[in-house]
Amino acid sequence: MHLRMDPLSALFLCILVPQMLAAALSGMRGSVVLWLFCASLALTLLAATPFTLVFGLGLAGTAAWLLMLRLERKAAAPYIGVALFSVACLIPAMFLPPGGLAFVLVLLGTGAMAGLAALPQGASVALSGGLMNVSVYVLIRYGFIAFGAATQPWWGLVLIIAGAACVLPGALGAILEVDMSAVLASTSLAQLGLTLVALGIALRAVAMHNPALAALALQAALLGTLAHALFRPMLIIGAGAVRHATGTNSLDWLGGLLRGMPRVGMLMLGAAAGMASLPLGPGFAPEFLLLHAVIAAAGTGAIFARIGFVALLAALGFSAALAVGAMVRLIGLGFLGRPRSLRAAAAEDTGGGTLAAMALLGVLCIPLALLPGVVLGALVPVIQLLAPQADPLPLAYAPLSLALLMALCGGGALLALRRFAVRGTREVVAWNGGFGRPPVWLPFGDPTTQPSATGFAEPVARAFGGWHPANAGGGLARLRRLRVRLSHAARRIPLPSPLALMLAALALCLLVLILGQGS
Repeated sequence: MHLRMDPLSALFLCILVPQMLAAALSGMRGSVVLWLFCASLALTLLAATPFTLVFGLGLAGTAAWLLMLRLERKAAAPYIGVALFSVACLIPAMFLPPGGLAFVLVLLGTGAMAGLAALPQGASVALSGGLMNVSVYVLIRYGFIAFGAATQPWWGLVLIIAGAACVLPGALGAILEVDMSAVLASTSLAQLGLTLVALGIALRAVAMHNPALAALALQAALLGTLAHALFRPMLIIGAGAVRHATGTNSLDWLGGLLRGMPRVGMLMLGAAAGMASLPLGPGFAPEFLLLHAVIAAAGTGAIFARIGFVALLAALGFSAALAVGAMVRLIGLGFLGRPRSLRAAAAEDTGGGTLAAMALLGVLCIPLALLPGVVLGALVPVIQLLAPQADPLPLAYAPLSLALLMALCGGGALLALRRFAVRGTREVVAWNGGFGRPPVWLPFGDPTTQPSATGFAEPVARAFGGWHPANAGGGLARLRRLRVRLSHAARRIPLPSPLALMLAALALCLLVLILGQGS
């Protein structure tokens, strides 16, 4: 096996390390399989030959399956099947001549592996973050570097269409799902779609010899991958802490958690601000750059391409609004208001490793939120490796100045309130948003006076004709049924068999390499 490190692999190693540290701190540091999974991901990122990369990716899929056997045995079956499918796509892709067929096979293999991170049962930080990031790395490595000379504009269009197909269903699912894990899985799908859109614009710009647009889109893709790799694990760890404290992740049974779990609640609030791409959050600068890249791409190509990019801009704006609504729903119904169950009322703040993991990721989010221009400056070698003619422009957004201005305004308002405000309380009617004094026979208040997660999403569901991820129609329903059938079929396979199949696939990879080199 041959290893090497370049700016791209170094960037993704920097992304991988805090995720694995957070997974270890949150309660998995004693798992040998976790460290095997980390080693296999590092091997994939440092691979200098196709065989080493495929071997590392296959080993990562096997370790992910073993981890899921420990976390949730019934949900482990898809992992080994998807790992086999990814290896089966990547082996021929890496030995075919650079071209459209090889690129499509790489896209299928990496897309299948990244899709595992968007499964609702993927509650492990290591699994969800590691698999998605290494899949994006392989796609970038082969799309921009290995196949660089053969790049065609339609490759970028395929990525843009695939990304748009992920963004809207993911954003809708995030605001319609009731289970917190399902909400986070849907947001991950939407974030993956944004990354694919940015990479597609960059790949199309490289093929059309437009280095300025390629640099702008790569800034959005890389900065978005880095930010998402930090604040999404915070939400996953926080959801696990909520489940441990209350026994459920259903937003309809939570509420009032900020009183019993203030530290977890505040960290979750910061991560939700990043997921919603709010200004002064770690997710705003990538969204800012991506929208500017779409606007710039709308001025290139033929008339149909320009119309398509305008429609894409509208779709991204709509999905951004849905993301804000989903995070308001997650925090407002889960952590604010009045508890909707005894377990939610009795929830206590967690401590130790869980808080340390969330705090570590939160601290790393601060430079992305307040100093994104500095982070983009550190990404210049990576962008120039992927697009050699590109000259990235500085970020035209100064969040640190805005943060200081808001701090001055907030401090002045607080001083004015303390000086001139009138202290005291007042009674309000019970229908005042469900926050009135509860009657003695209903200690948590009347549930009908508080908005529920289902009721919050009802206007959006009605606007789409009753659309819901659970009963979606058309092609989405068929894909959902196919995934369920494949999962049921995989669960019938005896446990030793998938591991034997994985080893056989890796042996086949070695055989192909030997025959390809004429040894």
